[in-house]
Amino acid sequence: MKLKIHVKNISACEKKLSIDVPEEVVTDEFNQFYEAISKRAKIPGFRPGHAPRNVVALHYKDAAKSEVLKELVFKSLQNAVETEEISLIGNPKVENVDFAETRLKFDALVEVRPKVKIDRYAGLEIKHEPLKVNDDELREAIQKLQDARGKFVVIENRPVQEGDFIICDYSLEVNGKSPEKKVGEWIELRREGFLKYFTEQLTGAQAGESRTVSVTFPKDYPQKEWADQPGKFLVQVKEIKEKKLPELNDEFAREVGEYQTLEELRTSIRKELEKNKHEENDSRLDEAIYDELIKRSKFDVPQGIVEDRLKHLLEDRIEMFKRYGMSEEAAKEEGEKLKKTLHSQAEREVRISFIVDEIGKRENLEVLEHDFEEQYRKISERFRRSMDEIKSYYEQDEHRKRSLHAQLDHQKVIRWVREKANIKAPKA
Repeated sequence: MKLKIHVKNISACEKKLSIDVPEEVVTDEFNQFYEAISKRAKIPGFRPGHAPRNVVALHYKDAAKSEVLKELVFKSLQNAVETEEISLIGNPKVENVDFAETRLKFDALVEVRPKVKIDRYAGLEIKHEPLKVNDDELREAIQKLQDARGKFVVIENRPVQEGDFIICDYSLEVNGKSPEKKVGEWIELRREGFLKYFTEQLTGAQAGESRTVSVTFPKDYPQKEWADQPGKFLVQVKEIKEKKLPELNDEFAREVGEYQTLEELRTSIRKELEKNKHEENDSRLDEAIYDELIKRSKFDVPQGIVEDRLKHLLEDRIEMFKRYGMSEEAAKEEGEKLKKTLHSQAEREVRISFIVDEIGKRENLEVLEHDFEEQYRKISERFRRSMDEIKSYYEQDEHRKRSLHAQLDHQKVIRWVREKANIKAPKA
């Protein structure tokens, strides 16, 4: 296909292709379409495959224009990119289309892979202080296990005090309205956040007693119509409960799991905390390496790729908000508030991906079969599935396999940079 192509550089990452498709190419594409459709076209008064060309064209004119345009734009764009040796990324934006049965002209805005300039990436000086498990973290983890196995005991011989749980019915009044009523609600009385109002005003109440709790809703309260407004909860205390925690001893350890002593449980928890800390340290070290690589590199980032990444980040965040109980509308609203921050994150991630890709090419770092096998093994252990099951999951889906390949490619480059780096703890 001989095209007339004019290339205009819009920016370091964007080009405008003006493409003029020859008349004979357009005509030939229409002929191919009509020839193919006429063999199965059902037109009143004619047997399938026997209607004249002009009759077929009359009945399928709109379909022909749609299909021929789609096919010609695809083929001519592919041809133009190959002819001009353009390193295309993302999806081209087609505009200014001039199309008829004898002509096709259009413009296409395309983004191209940036030329990454990076002065040095081997032997980086990285400051990194590894995090370690401390006794307070171990104590907190054991306390969570202890708390999870606590039992609620009904209190009958004293009034409510801080730390108790009450089972109550309540109704709320805000601005003369009663927008909320609850029956059998559990409330833990503690002196923090919004619940401090309940703790202060319900302390001393007896089971069966009713009290009014006056509050002022915070300015950032999720229910916007209540935010910064005074409200009253009419609370009927039905029952008072206290949470009794089990003793920390060998018997407790045996109840938690396959441990004979409390010391065995502590050792196991410490190992798990150290594993988590190791993963956190790896992540922090990678971020420090990314920061240094970004400082040492210079290139323009394709904004179309950034926008695509931003879209995915926003979608993920909105889905997270919805899982937390937000409505679709509220979740999207919260997502919009984060758009500026997420845009910076998207640009950073895209920039890092191009840097890592460039280093991988310069150093000929390739993902090999044994890299896949090792990753399958790790996934198998993490999710407690057989190697064959994990391998089949990725091998039978080309998209999953490509995604895993990109992940392994990234990991291999960063591991190489880390091995070459000079990593030191910052001076005290």
